[in-house]
Amino acid sequence: MKHKTQHILFKSAAILLLLVVLFPSAVKFTHVFENHKHEVCSNPSDSHFHEIEIDCEFYKFKLNNTFSLVLNDVIIPNIKNNHKNIISQYFYINSYKSLGIALRGPPSSFI
Repeated sequence: MKHKTQHILFKSAAILLLLVVLFPSAVKFTHVFENHKHEVCSNPSDSHFHEIEIDCEFYKFKLNNTFSLVLNDVIIPNIKNNHKNIISQYFYINSYKSLGIALRGPPSSFI
């Protein structure tokens, strides 16, 4: 029963989140199909502004947020080439090989 309740709550939360995300797009979509007056200029020689529709306040809702990336100056340090070239793998392993004999067994005290 507990699993079923969790499942129902999870689905309800997912549907609610989907509705919240899609609500602004639905409002814009319905606004497109409203009855707006569109005046066409028949006299191209005149330069004039048409009457502004004051009752439409849809321009106040901004859906896209601007994002500006501020890049700080990064100082890249100079890297010296301070390693030796490895001529043979055998010499590389041999020079860094530690003695494993002294590390075997429990520590002993000499009397």
